[in-house]
Amino acid sequence: MSVPRVLQVSLLLFGSGMSALIYQTVWMREFRLIFGMSTLANAAVLSIFMGGVGIGSFVLGRRVDHHPQPLFLYAKWEFFVTLSAALTPIFLLGVDQIYVSVGGSSSLGEFLATAVRLFLTFIALCLPTFYMGGTLPAAVRAIGKTEDFARTDCALLYGVNTLGAVTGVLLAVFYCIEHFGHLHTLWAACLINATLAGVAYRLAPCFATPPREPSDETAARSSSIVWFAAAVSGFVFFFMEIVWYRMLSPVLGGSVYTFGLILVAVLLGIGAGGIAYAFSGKKAEATYQALAFSFALEALAIIFPYAMGDRIAILALSLRQSAAESFLFTSLGWLAIALLVVFPTAFVAGIQFPLIVSLGRKDVGRIGRQVGQVYAWNTGGAIAGAIVGGFGALPLLMAKGAWNACAIFLIVCAIGIGARSIQEAGFRRKTVGLAALIGFTIVLFFSNGPTAMWRHTGIGAGTTQLMSKKKNDITRVIRAENRSILWEVEGREASLARREDTFIVNGKVDGGILGDAGTQIMAGLIGALLNPKAKHALVIGLGTGSSAGWLGEVPSLESVD
Repeated sequence: MSVPRVLQVSLLLFGSGMSALIYQTVWMREFRLIFGMSTLANAAVLSIFMGGVGIGSFVLGRRVDHHPQPLFLYAKWEFFVTLSAALTPIFLLGVDQIYVSVGGSSSLGEFLATAVRLFLTFIALCLPTFYMGGTLPAAVRAIGKTEDFARTDCALLYGVNTLGAVTGVLLAVFYCIEHFGHLHTLWAACLINATLAGVAYRLAPCFATPPREPSDETAARSSSIVWFAAAVSGFVFFFMEIVWYRMLSPVLGGSVYTFGLILVAVLLGIGAGGIAYAFSGKKAEATYQALAFSFALEALAIIFPYAMGDRIAILALSLRQSAAESFLFTSLGWLAIALLVVFPTAFVAGIQFPLIVSLGRKDVGRIGRQVGQVYAWNTGGAIAGAIVGGFGALPLLMAKGAWNACAIFLIVCAIGIGARSIQEAGFRRKTVGLAALIGFTIVLFFSNGPTAMWRHTGIGAGTTQLMSKKKNDITRVIRAENRSILWEVEGREASLARREDTFIVNGKVDGGILGDAGTQIMAGLIGALLNPKAKHALVIGLGTGSSAGWLGEVPSLESVD
């Protein structure tokens, strides 16, 4: 017990975050093998994962406040996570058999197939994700102090837990899955959880905290605003994750590492924000005005990379050309771009969570319930953001429009909460600063944002080269790329564009009517020449449709799939 109490619990939360993201990474990949790579399939899996954590936080957070040894509950729930996660490979085998037997989306249609995915994912993941949700409230309750109205301990644990998640993503994406495979990586995470459960069980008597009755003197704030703020924070962030992934795929390449690197940038920002709040929260009072500032600052952080526009694409291209075909340096370049776009917003979001928690009941007797409720509302908003973004916002608003819409939504929330702050505490000098921040953010909305140079060139695929770094030459290249695009649209799965003779998906040319005619036409016709008696042909992949179209002209063929 010579190690400080906060540090001991922080180390436990670091391990919890690490194992949780290893689980999530493995489960996402396993479900992709069953359900496919579509946005709807991924959104279904992510929604169940987040929903289970949110429900667990809400339900189990209430139990924490009435237990004399909250760290014992933490140990018990980590053990349940271990046991239920270790059994998920068996459930996944059953899910695979059921989904294949009913025919998948080709037989059920997208709507019914998505419902089946949700149900099967729920069956497989409901127990481990539910118990994951109770660990943060239990840890916060174990070290919560009566006088800590700013909830700095909560912020510290939240930040450290998220930094553990960063470690989990990096380990899973860049090392464990490649070297050990999905199953052994999952069981390694189970071993981490089992160790955490054992350590927490041994420490639990040292963290005994008699339950405190709620105090009437510390009445709740207007809970509707607190819950609304928590939901908005989660909604915006998961909505923007989808936008970021779509927008960054052309410049980062859309490889198996892209989503992992974006997730690392997201979690690193959130963790850093939580820790920053922990060290500064005691000096700053949690007020509605501070909450309004956080929303306005988050809007600025979202819109600033948008306003930088093609400068980010040029930077990505320069970093890729400087990497000299080294995977390490290429990955570091990708991470630098992801951090530039994502980190500032994530940092503000990391500050927001403990700020919102501290705006609730300033009562240590209900700290577990308080953290659980905020976490649940935040998770509910996150699920809504993933569904709205993944199921319709991108095709409806286009990626650039969705990017802007998210920042506008935050500005509206900042204005509304700021007005409530003036109504409650009167006009202050800081209100002028809030107005100036909002005004500056609104000005950035009028920038051009990313153009075809970012969206429809082969930067991520490594096929675009920058011959000169002179400003005029770069400007000439950008304008030429913009003039060449005749048509573009945002699909549910990808960004599409057409030049005069080429078809582009997420910045990569999938086929050219002239330049690729030799391969596209002959790839199909050679098969027909080698087997002139064939009556049926199968083309895997569409591209421009040239291979299928020319096969359809072969007289002996009756059908082309």
